[in-house]
Amino acid sequence: MVKKINPWIRYIIILAFAVLLLLLVTLKNKKHGSKVADVFQVKTEEITAFTIGKGQNSVTLIKADTTWIFAEPDTGAVKDWRINNFFTNIVNAKRTGFVTKNPEKYDQYNISDSLAIYVQLKHGESVLETVFVGRSKSSYSQDYVRYPDDPKVYITQKKLLSYLGEKAASWR
Repeated sequence: MVKKINPWIRYIIILAFAVLLLLLVTLKNKKHGSKVADVFQVKTEEITAFTIGKGQNSVTLIKADTTWIFAEPDTGAVKDWRINNFFTNIVNAKRTGFVTKNPEKYDQYNISDSLAIYVQLKHGESVLETVFVGRSKSSYSQDYVRYPDDPKVYITQKKLLSYLGEKAASWR
């Protein structure tokens, strides 16, 4: 006597094969996807001063108790909303994959020492971290960042340069 095979077995095998195939494709795509990382590896509480500069222009702000003030010789009050924007959008910024690691292409990405704006985060007199930020010509929603000890140029998740000003007037 011949046993009848359950008619649903064929569909269960096809479903199991489809799930296995979907799992393989997902793992393959995850492997090649860009990883999101913080631009700065510094905790906000550690920052007691920061400097933003480009070329001959630079501004340094220092934390005095609970407010931020200009370092000498600049005077005037620093706007709190500018400081909040700086910490929210710059210190907590994210970056994705890199576009190049060739130093000869830095000018193309506006990330060379002469074209980029540099940001130095400090704790007292010691520099915690330095990053160069360059304007993207191809995208109005992203910028490029580079670290002094890393030749790679990374893409940011959002625009950073609109929150950076190397002149004291932009912080007043």
